[in-house]
Amino acid sequence: MKKLLLFAFVLMFSNCDTNDDGFYNNIYLDIPNLVTIQIQPTYNVGDYIYVNAVFSRILNDGALLDIYKSSGGATQFTFTYVIERKINATTWEVVTVNDSQLDINQGNAQNGSYVYAICVYDEIDQFYKYNVGFPLITAGEYRFSYGYNSSSINSVELRSESSSKNLIVNINSLASNIDSSGFYYFNVN
Repeated sequence: MKKLLLFAFVLMFSNCDTNDDGFYNNIYLDIPNLVTIQIQPTYNVGDYIYVNAVFSRILNDGALLDIYKSSGGATQFTFTYVIERKINATTWEVVTVNDSQLDINQGNAQNGSYVYAICVYDEIDQFYKYNVGFPLITAGEYRFSYGYNSSSINSVELRSESSSKNLIVNINSLASNIDSSGFYYFNVN
């Protein structure tokens, strides 16, 4: 009897799905250049560095996919980025500001040890949009990188804010204007 119970127990747990992506219904796409940094030739104290994302609900990753419909009508996609200021030859410090200091033109953002960027769906033109400026308050050498807690160096990871039981759409978007270490360096005068 003990052998039969042990066999039933082993059989029951051998069919468990240990793949979190399968459990959480994730899908992955590779779409380059969905997020960009608005580059300026020079930055001065009082300027902003702007980050932009404007992308359609219909994307092509080898085949057309309606990410709005696939995500169950997710009205937001999120990603993160970090702005740091050089303190000395080897030390960088994360720059933080109050959310009220961000210049939010489209989408939304929250700032702490990183900027939590929220692309908001526009039902009229059916695009997700984000355009936010980060204030440059102090002169110095700066660097910008995508993906706080990300394993990717050269891309932005966008994630749909899908309601429960709907697919979560993850977009890996190769980024331009960053170096091989994943940074965009700039100076503020």
